[in-house]
Amino acid sequence: MTKSTIKVAALSAAIVTALAGCNSSSSDNDYTPGISECKTYLPTEPVIVKGDNDQLNRQTISIGATGDMHGRIYAWDYALDAHDRNAGFTKITTLVNEERAKNSNFLLIELGDTVQGNSAELFNSEPVHPVVESMNFMEYDVWVPGNHEFDFERAFLERSIEGFNGAVISSNIIWDTNSAGCNSNGQEIPFLRGYQIFDYNGAKVAVIGLTPANVPVWNASNPDNFKNLDFKDEFTSLEETVDQVIAHYQPDVVIGALHHGRNESHTRGVNEIATKMADKFDVIFMGHEHAEFIEQAYIDGDFTEGMQDISVEGENQQEDKDLSGVYNAETRHEKVKVIEPGKWGWGLATAEIELEKDHNGQWQITDTTLSNRKVDVVEEDVDLQDEMEWVHEKSRRVANEKIGEVQGNFTYSTRGGADEAVSEERHYDGQDLRLYTTIHNAKLADMPLTNLINQIQIMNVEKYADVEVDVSAAALFSDGSNLFNGDDYLKKDSSNLYMYDNRVVAVYMTGKNLKEYMESSYAYFNQYQKGDITVSFNPEIASFYYDIFGGKISFAVDLSEPKGNRIQDLLIDGMPLEEGKKYVVAVNDYRLGDPLLNNGWVEESDVIWDSVDVGTYAIRDMLTEYVAENYTLASKVFESSNWYIKQYGQPNEQGVISRKGEMLETRAGEGKELWQKLKNQQICVVRDQSRSKSISVAVNVNDDSTWFENDNFDENATQEELHEGCNFRNQP
Repeated sequence: MTKSTIKVAALSAAIVTALAGCNSSSSDNDYTPGISECKTYLPTEPVIVKGDNDQLNRQTISIGATGDMHGRIYAWDYALDAHDRNAGFTKITTLVNEERAKNSNFLLIELGDTVQGNSAELFNSEPVHPVVESMNFMEYDVWVPGNHEFDFERAFLERSIEGFNGAVISSNIIWDTNSAGCNSNGQEIPFLRGYQIFDYNGAKVAVIGLTPANVPVWNASNPDNFKNLDFKDEFTSLEETVDQVIAHYQPDVVIGALHHGRNESHTRGVNEIATKMADKFDVIFMGHEHAEFIEQAYIDGDFTEGMQDISVEGENQQEDKDLSGVYNAETRHEKVKVIEPGKWGWGLATAEIELEKDHNGQWQITDTTLSNRKVDVVEEDVDLQDEMEWVHEKSRRVANEKIGEVQGNFTYSTRGGADEAVSEERHYDGQDLRLYTTIHNAKLADMPLTNLINQIQIMNVEKYADVEVDVSAAALFSDGSNLFNGDDYLKKDSSNLYMYDNRVVAVYMTGKNLKEYMESSYAYFNQYQKGDITVSFNPEIASFYYDIFGGKISFAVDLSEPKGNRIQDLLIDGMPLEEGKKYVVAVNDYRLGDPLLNNGWVEESDVIWDSVDVGTYAIRDMLTEYVAENYTLASKVFESSNWYIKQYGQPNEQGVISRKGEMLETRAGEGKELWQKLKNQQICVVRDQSRSKSISVAVNVNDDSTWFENDNFDENATQEELHEGCNFRNQP
């Protein structure tokens, strides 16, 4: 019995051609050790034999997966120069060694967004990137490229792919048949094979890969990164590939390895893929969302409602068999299990696939069991540490180079701290690095920390493009970003303020579209309700899409209004916004692609300038350059009061609010006791059930379900104990 309802018959020439993944000069059994223009890269045979004992009647195949590692080899955050017990290939290696010791039938997959981040860019000129070397050391079998693999020039992508010792797969990346170097006579030519087959003692496991099709949109300002490549629709490509693989190879187990989110605004996400292809896949491993979950989808279910959570928390995140039910040869066409192992090495996603031969000698699934094995208390593997010690030492040395001094706090709070209620920096709560209560202060009003990024963008556009910038938009990507009076400014501080390798782009944008862009940014907040003493966030909108606007612009945000109608009193250079007028707007290159180009707010012809044309092209390097040139980084240079949230009130340039908004009035009045409890860490905020890092409920004085007691609170409790008391697993 196969996973799909497809009837296996004689293969058509079309299927053979599609599976070959190459032009007429190649066949399905060819493999090419190097990337050649307009030829499918085939570093492995289509079927890899992992065991040949044909006498077995029962076996278990174990599959492990990581995703969104973003340069984490050691359990170390180089932007903070601090150990991160929740990260690292070195910790994952320890778990992988345990898995292999338990079962030699082990398959290891990396789900993409692997070689970008955490100072990994320092090593982009190496013949083989240390992150790829680490995967080779750990003997990964499969690598699926994510969108951030395309953040650099294509030559780097090719070196990385060619340097990997296993299979590199993706079902939806093809050569652009319209390019000058690709004479394919109209035939579609994959860049990579879409799948890899593994044979375990006669049981065939098919792994199907997928990369976000939005790569050309996100990297629209640097098309050389994906030169001569095209990206097909995710759903269609995946369905075509899995159907062809099932028909051709008749696999006993079908695995999805997808770098794709559950809900995607621009395309069909994994929720829809899983519900409509539940009869084709047994397990889907996914990355891209940076989330930790185990869920289940049913064939032709209502994907708009999301998938069923089938996990239970404990030492690890485990599948709850009472929730998931029986999974075997009789039920496998009805449902599929989906798992994501977080980011940076938070956990190793595992699937235990139990098989038994039927009376015809055919392997049949008798059970599957999923788990996210957490790394927080796992020791790092010494052998991988030794192998990559030079990388760790260089990363730390560069990160800690002093280039200037900070003068003044860049965040307005009691002590300059990030957290709005307790004025602390982010902490580790046993599950993730996060703020204790709610949002970073610098995201709530015009403060030097975010204005610094916007002003750096403006300075560089005006310096090189010979235009005056009206508006700049920038996100504060990390809640760990902050600058304190008297601190040395180290090189790592630029990476902490701006973790990505984004460039700055200047575009013309109409007033109408600028207003829509701003409204989309402030849709990140949930609507204010009477009695709220904190803000909360829409869990469907990633925090990195929340842009803060600076420059000649001034405005107010009214969170009591529904999304799309929150921007008020909007002026540019002291004059009311004109819908038909074109303004000069500075954004990063990813924003140019999504949402600006994606939503039709700008066109390619609206691009004025791109920092790719200058030596210091990355925004974070512009920050470093500015501090190195001026040495003193003074907060007063970046003070302004251009925007505010009405529920807080309008501050002056030093952050002082003379007339409080409704939320601050509530904190001082009927909500005073509750606000004090939050500040004292007696109570905890409620986070979203499906994405535990999202604070989707505002603390409200009229609703005691919007917070919960911190059972660890007493006057002698340590900060670590107080933080642990508010851990997601303690939430009612």
